[in-house]
Formats: sequence, structure tokens, C-alpha cells
Amino acid sequence: MTNEAKVGLVVLASLVVFVATFLTVANVQLTGETIRYRTYFTYIGGLDEGSMVRYGGRKAGTIRTLQPWPEDMTRTEVVFDLRANIPVNEASAATIASLNALGQNYLEIEPGSIDAARIPPGGVVPSREALTFSDLTNKVADVADSAAVVLQRVDGKVSMVAEDLHVLLLNLQELTGEENQRNVAAMLENTNQFLETQSPKIDRVTTQISETLTKIDGMAEDFSRLAIDADTTVLNLNQTVDETREPLREGLAELNATLGKTQEVLDEARALLLVNEGNVTAIVENFRVASEEIAALSADLRQQPWSLLRVRPKPDRQVPPVGPTAQPSR
Repeated sequence: MTNEAKVGLVVLASLVVFVATFLTVANVQLTGETIRYRTYFTYIGGLDEGSMVRYGGRKAGTIRTLQPWPEDMTRTEVVFDLRANIPVNEASAATIASLNALGQNYLEIEPGSIDAARIPPGGVVPSREALTFSDLTNKVADVADSAAVVLQRVDGKVSMVAEDLHVLLLNLQELTGEENQRNVAAMLENTNQFLETQSPKIDRVTTQISETLTKIDGMAEDFSRLAIDADTTVLNLNQTVDETREPLREGLAELNATLGKTQEVLDEARALLLVNEGNVTAIVENFRVASEEIAALSADLRQQPWSLLRVRPKPDRQVPPVGPTAQPSR
């Protein structure tokens, strides 16, 4: 075999290995069952037919077709196939992504939520527009404009602060002048003299405050003991009330029963008086007559007490005559 034939075989073998590796890495031809889905973008960011489709960052399928959407020509319909075991749900979102800054764009399917309903075969996966380089440039320009405005404002504020600092330095220089230094020294000297003069008074006041605080602590302890005694008294009073409540209730019940019996006796007495009203009147009349007779008898006895011993009264005694005709007594 000639050298040209050997070189040709090596090139051919290398080409076969390269194609096999490319197909494995790019996953152009999927194995197993696939499900087709659709999504729509305004900007497709360099996607082509056969581009990779990833689900949560891992390879999951390929793009089949890219064509304008008949219902809205400003958007592109992207048809792609995913493996049947990929759980695409209603919370998933399709977006254009790249693994790094210099890598080729691919179609990324965000996983969504496990609790969301699955999208049926042929369904539409919600899309989220990717941020393009021009968008970034515009945002950077907007930020630059805003930064320029902010810098202008900061320059104005810095100028104002610088002026204020200059005024402050002038004021500090004026305050630290010789005259002010002498005034401050005199003020400190007066303060020292005042402290030396008033130190005994301050000590006495401090001592009095300490004694007052000590007395207040003692009063607080007394109040605490008083509160404890009051609580004990209240507890004893409650216990006494609890102990006497039942006897009082029994006494009231007995008193109520006695009042009931007394009412019954009064009712019987009233009924008896009503029945014997005539007899009672006669008895009262007899008592009245007897009382009058007794009063008359008392008056007679008062005038003639001898009537209790004899019926007829003794004749009156004759008064003897006075004069010569009187008989001498023997």
C-alpha cells in the first residue's frame, strides 16, 4: 500500500471519529422518544436550526425550525424537540442563554415548579426575552447619563462643602486666637475656683442624696412587707368569708322558715279574732263596767272606810252644852 493510500485512510478515519464525536457532543440526533414544543421570541439572538436546547443547564433536545409567526410577523416561532422524560410544565420559561461570554447562544428551558401542570405535546412554552448587547449598551448609556448628572450635583455639593469648611476654618482660627485663649484660660480658672469653693457643699449634697436613697430603699422594703401583709389579710378575709358563708346561708334559711311560721301564726290569730269578734267586744264591755264599778267602790271606801266593818254608820257624837246649866261631872 502506498503512502498516499495510508494518508487517505488516516484522514478518512479521523473524519469518521470527528463526525461521531461532533454528533455525540452536539447531540444533533436524539435517541429515544421525543416531544415537540413551540415558543415565540421577538429577538432569537443567533439561534439556528439544530441548535442545542438545554433544560436546567443540561442537554435535552434540539431546535427543528425557525420561521416568522404568521399571526405576528414581528415574532419568530421556534419549534424544538425535547426528550419525553423532560418535565416541561406551565411554570417553565424559554429564554436565550449562553454558557459563557464568548460561547454560542442556545435555547434554555427553565425547570419551573414541580407542582405546576405539565404542558401537553405540541403546546407552547412561555418565553422570556433575552437581554441583547444593544440593550446593555443602551442601559450603560443611560447609566452614564445619570452618572454625569449625579457628578454635576456632587460637584455643586462639594463646592458648597468646601466653602463651609473654609468658613469653619476661619471660625476655628478666630476661636483659637490669643484673646479667646485668655478668655478660655480665665473661664477654666474660675471653674477651678468654683469647684474648690463648692466641693464641700457638693459632698454634703451627695451624702444627703445617698442617705435619701437609703431611706427610699428602706421605705420600699416597708411597702413590700406592707403589700405582703395586705395580701395575707385579704387571703384570711377570703378564707373567713368562705368559712362563714355556709353557716350564714343556713341561718338565713332558718330565719326565713321562722318568719314563715310567724306569718302563719299571725294569720291564725287574725282569723281567731275575726271569728270571736263579738265575744271579745262583750268581754271588753264587761271589763269596762267592772272597771267603773271598781272605781265607784274605791271612791266609797275612800269616803266611808268603816263600811267594810259595819253596814250602818255610828251616830254622830253630841256636843255637850257650855254654861251654868251644864251638869257637873262626876
